[in-house]
Amino acid sequence: MKKSYEIDMTKGSIFPKILSFSFPLMLTGMLQLLFNSADVIVVGRFVGHKAMAAVGSTGTVVYLLVNLFLGLAMGVNVCIAQSIGAGKQKDTEEVLSTAFCAAIVSGILVFFLGNCIIRPMLILIAIPEDVFQDAETYLRYYFFGVPFLILYDFLAAIFRAVGDTKRPLYTQIVAGVINVLLNLFFVIELGLGVRGVAIATSISETFSSIVLFVLLLKEEGALKLPLHHLRIYPKKLYRIFQLGIPAGVQGMLFSISNLSIQSALNSFGSTAMAGATVAGNIEGFVYIAMNSVSQGMLSFTSQNLGAKQYKRINDILRNCVLALGMIAVISNILVLLFSKSLAELFTNSEEVVRYAQERMFIIICPYCLFGLMDVLVGGLRGFGYSFQPMIISLIGICCTRVFYVLVLFPLSAFHGLKQLYFSYPVTWVITLSCLWVLYKKVRNTFPATNEEGVV
Repeated sequence: MKKSYEIDMTKGSIFPKILSFSFPLMLTGMLQLLFNSADVIVVGRFVGHKAMAAVGSTGTVVYLLVNLFLGLAMGVNVCIAQSIGAGKQKDTEEVLSTAFCAAIVSGILVFFLGNCIIRPMLILIAIPEDVFQDAETYLRYYFFGVPFLILYDFLAAIFRAVGDTKRPLYTQIVAGVINVLLNLFFVIELGLGVRGVAIATSISETFSSIVLFVLLLKEEGALKLPLHHLRIYPKKLYRIFQLGIPAGVQGMLFSISNLSIQSALNSFGSTAMAGATVAGNIEGFVYIAMNSVSQGMLSFTSQNLGAKQYKRINDILRNCVLALGMIAVISNILVLLFSKSLAELFTNSEEVVRYAQERMFIIICPYCLFGLMDVLVGGLRGFGYSFQPMIISLIGICCTRVFYVLVLFPLSAFHGLKQLYFSYPVTWVITLSCLWVLYKKVRNTFPATNEEGVV
C-alpha cells in the first residue's frame, strides 16, 4: 500500500502526478541553490564584489569533482525505481545497502581529492590575482561539507524512486533557514568573510543528510535501510555504476566545458565575473525548475518500465514537455520584466547589474532548449541507456564549447562576452537534435502497448 507521501507512477493520470512529483523537487533544488545564492548575496553586500566573484567562480571547480558521484545517485534512483516497479523487495534492499555504503566512500574520496587539487584547478581556470586567495579559502572550508552533500543526494535519490519528494523538501526548508542565519552571523557578527559563508553552507548540508538518514532508519517497507547488515553487493554496485558513471562523466564533461568558458570569462576582469556570478545564480533557479521535470521523466519512465506499463511512456514524455513549457514561459516573463530587480538583490553595483542582465537575456530566454535536452536524457536513463547520451553530450556540448574557446574566441570577431554567451544556446540546439534521434530509436526497441510486454 502506497503511503501518503509516495506516488504510484504506474497508474492514473500522469500530469497531476508529474506536478506532484516535480514541484516539491523543484522547491528542494531551489533551496539547495539558495545555499550558494545566500553565500553570494551576503558577501556581495557585506564584503564586496571581489569576494562575490571569488565565491561565484568556484562553482565549476566544485561541480567538476562532485558530478561523477552525483551521477551514481541517478543510477541508484533508476535501480530502486525499476525494482519497486517490478515488485522485487530483495533487490530493493540490496540496492539500498549498496547505495548507502557507496555514498560514504564517495564522500570521503571527494573530500581528500578536492583538497589536493583546489589550488591547481584555480590556477588552471586563470582566477585573477585579486580574487584568488578568497576563492581558495572558500573552497577549503566548503569541502568539509561535500561528503554530506553527496550523502544527501544519494539519500534523496532513494526517496525520489518512490515518488517521495516532499520529505527532502521539508528538510531543505529548515536547512535553508539555518544556512541564511549562519551566513549573517558568521559574516556580519564574526567578520569571517568568505570563510563564514563556506562554513555555514557545510553545516547546512550536514544537517540535511543527517535528517534524511534518520528518516530512512525509521522507514518501514520498501525503503527501510538495512543498517544491521550493511554491505556492498557487487552485482548491484555494477548496475549502479553502469547507469551512474556515464551520467556522472557527462556532468563532469559539462563542468570541463564550463571551466573553459569560465577561463575565457575571467579574462574580462572581476566586475564581469561578478556579473556572470549574479546571472549564473538566477539561471540556476531556472535549471532546477526544468531539471525537476527531467527527474520526473527518469523516475516515471523507470517505474513504468519495471512494471511493463509501456503504453504510458509516450504520455509521460508529452506531459513532461507540457510542464517544461509552463516553466519556460514563466521564467522568460520574469527575466524580461524583472532582470534588473533580480540582479540588484545580489549587488549595489550598476556595472555588475548591467553585466548580469546581458548574460540573462542571452542564456535564460532560450533555456527551454536545455530543458528539452535534459528531459530526453532523463527518459533515456530511465530506459537504462546512459552511455549514449554521455557521448552525444561530449560531442555536442563539451567539444563544441572547448573548440569555441580555443579556436574561435581568440579571433576578434568572436572575442566578446556576448559571443561567449551565445555558445550556450548554439550547443543546446546541436545536442538536442541528436538526443531526439536517439530517444526515438531507443523507444522503438520497447513494445508500444502493455499487452506486447506481458510475459
